[in-house]
Amino acid sequence: MSEETTDQLPFPRPGSAEYGLLLETDVEKKKAILKRWTQMNKFFTIPLYKAGILPIFGMHKIFLLLFTKGRKTGKTRVTPLEYRKKDGIVHVVAGRGKKAHWFKNLIANPDDVVVKLGFKKRKVSFEILETIEEKNDLFTWYVKKYPKAAKMLFGWNPKTDNPETADFTSFSELIEIVKFNL
Repeated sequence: MSEETTDQLPFPRPGSAEYGLLLETDVEKKKAILKRWTQMNKFFTIPLYKAGILPIFGMHKIFLLLFTKGRKTGKTRVTPLEYRKKDGIVHVVAGRGKKAHWFKNLIANPDDVVVKLGFKKRKVSFEILETIEEKNDLFTWYVKKYPKAAKMLFGWNPKTDNPETADFTSFSELIEIVKFNL
């Protein structure tokens, strides 16, 4: 593939984290990806965040803990999520879209949402970005501000992709973006 055509490939691209979660056709491979993320969160991210270790090392600047009420069990569920602040507002991508369990819990119990950001834990309200245009605008901002993270997340190529001409529509149709009002 030539470098001139990279800008025309749809997102997420093969090899990226989101491609593996959303578009991987090998069911066993997709299960393995989800299992790896689940285990890392259960045995590493959540315990270290709750113990205050990750916030001490500055990881609270990109990760938060989301506490939701389980839609089936009613139990408290804890999910570490990568976030970005744009204009002082916390944005989180539901990488599996409406299939993400935390997203389903959020929708089912909107009054029982708590976020732990750093050492502060607070009840929050949220909004879901509704339009493709809103999502595309956020991704345009994201690739300009965090090109390396965008490369890992959905296959952005900072050397050949142009933020002004890139089309994020195919990706925006697959995912959900939540704005938390802290």
